[in-house]
Amino acid sequence: MERKQLLYGLLLALGLFFTASYSIDNRGFHSGIYGIIGCLLMVAAYCGFNWDKLKVHDHHARVILGWLVGITTFIIILDIAEAILA
Repeated sequence: MERKQLLYGLLLALGLFFTASYSIDNRGFHSGIYGIIGCLLMVAAYCGFNWDKLKVHDHHARVILGWLVGITTFIIILDIAEAILA
């Protein structure tokens, strides 16, 4: 196994661990800074694992990356809105 694969695997594992900080309670869905960091780490791990495909502009990899970035951006916007309205 290459060092890069180990690094990206570690980023993915940390991202999943931080993303587990999301909670749902009677006030709704909220995450805090750890959830946002977890999402960003998972996007970075996806980019790292698929860097060769992204460099040659593989359509499938770019569509998935677009969805991941879009969902992460949506979560960040919701967290900012929650902080402002709280």
